[in-house]
Amino acid sequence: MKNVTIIGTGAYGTVLANVLADNSHKVVMYGIDENQVMEINDNHKNPVFFQDALLNKNIKATTDLPAALEKTEILVLGVPTLAIDKVVTEIIKYAKNKMIIINVAKGLDEENLDVLSKKVIKMFANTNIMESYGALFGPSVAIEVIQRKPTCIMSCSEDIKVAKKIAEIFNNEYFRVLPTDDLIGCEIAAALKNTVAIASGIMFGFESSDNSKASLITIGHNEIKRLSLACGAKPETSSNFAALGDLILTATSRKSRNFGLGMEIAAANDAATVLNNYKTTVEGVTACKIAYKMAKKMKINLPLFELVYEILYNNSMPSATINNVFKDIILV
Repeated sequence: MKNVTIIGTGAYGTVLANVLADNSHKVVMYGIDENQVMEINDNHKNPVFFQDALLNKNIKATTDLPAALEKTEILVLGVPTLAIDKVVTEIIKYAKNKMIIINVAKGLDEENLDVLSKKVIKMFANTNIMESYGALFGPSVAIEVIQRKPTCIMSCSEDIKVAKKIAEIFNNEYFRVLPTDDLIGCEIAAALKNTVAIASGIMFGFESSDNSKASLITIGHNEIKRLSLACGAKPETSSNFAALGDLILTATSRKSRNFGLGMEIAAANDAATVLNNYKTTVEGVTACKIAYKMAKKMKINLPLFELVYEILYNNSMPSATINNVFKDIILV
């Protein structure tokens, strides 16, 4: 049994807390919303995300960060990419134990145009807190995992022994975790599939054919692979759960926030209007900008990401733009 602290009471953090509690680990969730914390402790629910779904009754929650970190052996960063800097700074201030850090944010480092792991590892580098670093990525819609439906994801670390250790902690009969040492490849795929999902949602919103939707996902898969390989990823990573698996899910499911955003953009035929009124974190928007900048810096041609960038950031009309993705097809 491990003492695990989940930073964040969001949907995915709650999901992972439930998996770990099902595996008999001692789980504490840290959150800033007192009502959410009370619901988790008193009613074993997180209705903001899961309505009446019952959580494992052994999960505890708190708004007291020092208390949450008191006995931590495993720390899960379950917050959006934009909150990582602030959260890690607070953890370093209060943490006392050496721990395995596990990130689940599917984003990239905009400041350095690089993977997020490098920034997090660097932040912990001059402390005595981080024993090792890993991440979890793969096709795992939160509501389905809460319902304990079969799910397969990847445990990622540059050290395969760490990846295996993390996999063992999370593995059970409904949540299957496979280890890989290609952290960079999985990170890039996990972030960029969100942008492809936005494009797919736009195309779906315009009632495009099944042929075109399948073609767009294939193009997106190849562009993700192209950038990943340029960053040092292994070719075989493009076919694992963190890459191909998560891409298929996110770019086809109405349960995907990025896919849903794409559909709303298509309905309005105007990205700016939709984005100005959007209150939910949609990682694919920022990931698109970072991928666009990375591709320019590395002189890599990514036509689909350039097209989505024009829609999201230069207000190109989606209906006049989206089909242009088929004009400059490049396969790896």
